[in-house]
Amino acid sequence: MAGYEKVRFVGYAVPTTPADIVPVGDPNGRGAVAGTYRAAADLADDIAVRAHALKAAVDAARETLAGAEPGVLNVFVAPEFYWHGPMGPYVHAPDEPDPADLILAELERLFPAEEYPDFLLVLGTAISARIADLDAVLSSASCTVRNDVVRSLGEAWRTADGPLAQVVLDTLVNFIKNCHSYPQVQVRNRSFVLGPGAFDGVTGPLGARAVTTEKYFDSNEDLLLWDVTGRPVITEQMAAYPILDTSGGDLKTTPRDPYSLFRIGGGPGGEALTVGVEICLDHADRRLRKGVDRSPWPSRGDGLDLHLIPSCGMQLHPPAVAARSGGWAFNCDGQYALGDDGGVPCVHADYRDPAWPGYGAHTQLARIETGPRGADQRGTGSHDARFAPAPDVDVTVIEMTAIARFDECFAGGPGAVHIYGRDRPLPR
Repeated sequence: MAGYEKVRFVGYAVPTTPADIVPVGDPNGRGAVAGTYRAAADLADDIAVRAHALKAAVDAARETLAGAEPGVLNVFVAPEFYWHGPMGPYVHAPDEPDPADLILAELERLFPAEEYPDFLLVLGTAISARIADLDAVLSSASCTVRNDVVRSLGEAWRTADGPLAQVVLDTLVNFIKNCHSYPQVQVRNRSFVLGPGAFDGVTGPLGARAVTTEKYFDSNEDLLLWDVTGRPVITEQMAAYPILDTSGGDLKTTPRDPYSLFRIGGGPGGEALTVGVEICLDHADRRLRKGVDRSPWPSRGDGLDLHLIPSCGMQLHPPAVAARSGGWAFNCDGQYALGDDGGVPCVHADYRDPAWPGYGAHTQLARIETGPRGADQRGTGSHDARFAPAPDVDVTVIEMTAIARFDECFAGGPGAVHIYGRDRPLPR
């Protein structure tokens, strides 16, 4: 891949939350939700519908950029939880294919490198769970008790008033945290990233244009507390994510490892760009800020250029931004409209469909003036990233139209594509 001196950012702002949401507390804070998952019953059908909706969004951006300044890296990001099944995670037996492999193969088929030159595609995240005997798990005393307790507390909160409501919510949140300590199901949450050519590792070649990264921080609301239609689902209190050791940094060394930092470009004509993909609540845990500080960079001047955050319930947080001076932080969220700048000098755009009140999505772009110092926010000599004034960039909004069967798999409307820098691409 050639080096890139300019960049555009493209976000597919589409709601990726469950349908029929019943909030318990504030889902954008310490709360959680009941509801139901919209998904096709057949795995192959579900992947096909979601993949073709994603292709429509990417192609809308590509067509709009036809005739725009060439040789610019177009960074496309779709939200967290874009891919899921009727039980939340795609559930598969040990002898069945990993759904992430099936999704990645379909994405590589739909987005061949020769047809999408100069596109870096972060194509949402998928949740999956490998379970040998699903019926045994769902009927176990451990699962039925925790599900009964959570539903009882959740419904109690919805009828409680005053200080008692806070007591009930605190009890619920603490109970879920304890359940995460000894889960019945391990759930994986992985993003899918395609480049215009093979990516590089920071310390060596990755040798593939398709890579994944993985989330480690489970919130109270990544999964439903219960399904309001009565279907069996993998609930929040049943599950946890795999432990991920980032004590030695977050540099990718193989295409399918869980780490986050890799490089694009670096061929004749320009320097490589270092990219980090940080999924939702990992951002609140300052994963990449800590990972950048701990990683064994080959040279002293190395750092993160593009900090990308696909999310479903997250926005840019100053203590968590890890890009170096002159770098960019870009968030694409599938849970809520941002409304204002969220305390970060930025450019942002919201999506709301009047036919779906209560649902939203947003994209958010900020330039870093001075990169952060130190992994520990409170450490001696440490400081958070400092932001440049909100970028002076044109924002093009493309309202999407739902493809066939879209409403079978998504609630909240067909979303919109937000292009930052169509006519005036940004310096890298």
